Amino acid sequence: MREGTHIGRGFSTWLALAILAAIGIVLGPDSASAKVDVDKLTIGGEIRIRYEYRNNTSFNSNNTNESAASHRVRLNVGYDLTPDVSFFAQLQDARIWGTEGNGLTGGPAGSGIGAVSSGNLGGTGVDLHQGYILVKNILLEGLSLKAGRQEIIFGDQRLIGNFGWSQIGNSFDAVRLTHSMPLGDVDLFWARISESEVGAGCGTAGTSSTTASCSGIIFPANGAKATTDQDLYGAYITLKAIPNWTVEPYYFLLKDSRPIATTAFTQAQASGQARSTLGGRINGKAAGLDATAEGAWQFGSASSNVAGTTANNLHINAWAGAARAGYTLDAVPMKPRLGVEVTYATGDGCVASGATACQAAGHFNTFDNLFPTNHFKFGALDLGSWRNMVAYSAVFDVKPTPASKFQVNVWLFRLANRHDNWYRAGQFVYGATGANNQAASLGRELDIHYFRTLKEKFKFEIGYGHFWAGDYISNAGKNGNTVNGATGQNGSGENWGYVMGSILF
Repeated sequence: MREGTHIGRGFSTWLALAILAAIGIVLGPDSASAKVDVDKLTIGGEIRIRYEYRNNTSFNSNNTNESAASHRVRLNVGYDLTPDVSFFAQLQDARIWGTEGNGLTGGPAGSGIGAVSSGNLGGTGVDLHQGYILVKNILLEGLSLKAGRQEIIFGDQRLIGNFGWSQIGNSFDAVRLTHSMPLGDVDLFWARISESEVGAGCGTAGTSSTTASCSGIIFPANGAKATTDQDLYGAYITLKAIPNWTVEPYYFLLKDSRPIATTAFTQAQASGQARSTLGGRINGKAAGLDATAEGAWQFGSASSNVAGTTANNLHINAWAGAARAGYTLDAVPMKPRLGVEVTYATGDGCVASGATACQAAGHFNTFDNLFPTNHFKFGALDLGSWRNMVAYSAVFDVKPTPASKFQVNVWLFRLANRHDNWYRAGQFVYGATGANNQAASLGRELDIHYFRTLKEKFKFEIGYGHFWAGDYISNAGKNGNTVNGATGQNGSGENWGYVMGSILF
């Protein structure tokens, strides 16, 4: 695997250099002296406030309840230097209310005006969510390049998305090359997810230190190899040969060279792996029918991350699929829609017995959800992910007005493999499965939502969800399962609700 690591690193380096050279050619030698034209300047933003509550998160009636208000404030600045060259920056402040603290005795650790929300791993709620240069028609017509921090969205965002429900959201430090043609689009990208090296005079890499790699110049320690990063490479093709339908084949490579035991082997995007994802999506509409089908196969190698073992010692053979179809009665008042959906992702029977069991078996076939938007993909309570999961759903919605929608979803969740864990929307282990577990039924969920847009600038949402526990939870003690770090489940359900308002400007 070392040879592949050097190839990947070399490709990233040369790609970055080539891109910088191309940008220099397009901008020309006088770009530094260009004056700002306010007519080419755009300013916008968003203010979003949400309050939500959740109770009985461990399903044992032990007052595991939570409620919180949070906000997201974004300010966008864009500038068109030329018709083909533009810049975009988006500042963001995202935090849960009260995390800033007031410094009083008895306040939370690290509270006070100097230590606000660390959700962005920067010691502050303020961050650069996006900041990139976009160059169009580079070298040939229809070819564009976007370099810098940016959101990346493909398909239904089941593998790569911006996670817009989150107040923080996903963004990637990436380079993206897009060629748009009448028959389709071709996207190639490289994203650096984790950088392990440290700049001179800076803090510890891989931590929440605000000074890690602060100088921008890498100085590896004596004897260290600059190959301990995590990178994501991808190719996504969108074919438009059939009106109102697209066929979208794709390939992603998650290349992680971090040292053994940097993470647990069950953690999403775990350390020490070279995971390829080959798949495709079909999406379209015909009259009142809308349908989407997607399938993906993962192969390559992963690490058991057991101390003293070699890297990439586990073989990967995992797959996932999703199909959704609905029909809208356009001629009926309020345009009711009925839809169904089924989703599946593999697990591995060795997981419940631990990393050493998978190491002995020589494989880890649990599908990895990569960097998705999982909210609403597996219920609004976010109790599932595209990982060791079988989910069935039915939906009914109506539009009382063109700017509003009322929607009801019902869900049924099961483990794909009852000897693997239950992974929540964030892909972390929510239910640690016992080695002798015989239950696969996680439970059922009901979601009710109302959405309303006023004057195209104000958006309002309100929703409620209830989850009924299945055998995996109600018989957790018998099967040796631990849910949300707790035991003693009694089968009681979980409730969740929220109200959210957004203003765009």
